[in-house]
Amino acid sequence: MLEAFMIIDDFLKFLGHVLAYGGGSAVVAYLLFQYLGKTWIENKFAQRLDQLRHQQALELQKLRVEIDALLSGALKLQEKEFLVLPEAWGKLDEAHGLVAWLVSPMQQYADVDRMNPVQLDEFLAGTEFTESQKDEVRNSHDKGNTYRGIIFWHRLHKVKQAFGNLQCYVAKNGIFLPPELEEKFSKVSDKLWSAVVSKEVGHEAKDWKMQNEGWKKIKEETEPLYKSIKKDIQARLQFHGRKL
Repeated sequence: MLEAFMIIDDFLKFLGHVLAYGGGSAVVAYLLFQYLGKTWIENKFAQRLDQLRHQQALELQKLRVEIDALLSGALKLQEKEFLVLPEAWGKLDEAHGLVAWLVSPMQQYADVDRMNPVQLDEFLAGTEFTESQKDEVRNSHDKGNTYRGIIFWHRLHKVKQAFGNLQCYVAKNGIFLPPELEEKFSKVSDKLWSAVVSKEVGHEAKDWKMQNEGWKKIKEETEPLYKSIKKDIQARLQFHGRKL
């Protein structure tokens, strides 16, 4: 309101100067139009400039929000991957180690044939054998062979359990892994399982050649991929360590 009065006051002063110098009606009308037109244009320009500034500020704010959301999402994804990678590696390392232990041609077993009844009872008490399995060993004429047959299935169960944990974890969290690394996990899982199957079927068929195929697959196919995954995970963790 004050600004409007100031504009009117300025105009009246300007009009007074014109009349004082003898300006005619046509001159007064022209100057009046020129003065008011200039003022109107300046006011409109100022209003439009304010609108553009306000609109630009809104656009910049919207852009900041979008960029912040993108950065926040990328950071959260990196944090999740940073947590998933060590856990996935731990499960792979456990499964790989147990499969290699199962299919290795060098197996160690307790010499139960040399144990007396008391020693055998003490030894069996420390195993995971069921009571019926313990009795089976005690009453066997070939205790060593019976013991080795039973313990193989216990070892196989432990291996399959670790393998299942690996598969479930990668299936659940593979979305947070780079596609090429997820694919390597899939391949190494297939090769580990193939080695387990060769050992299991070979054991049931008493086919040593087939059992040795499991060990061959571990050494020639699985271990190179296992080492490649380890290298990739180390690189990813170092990368995230620098970013976080």
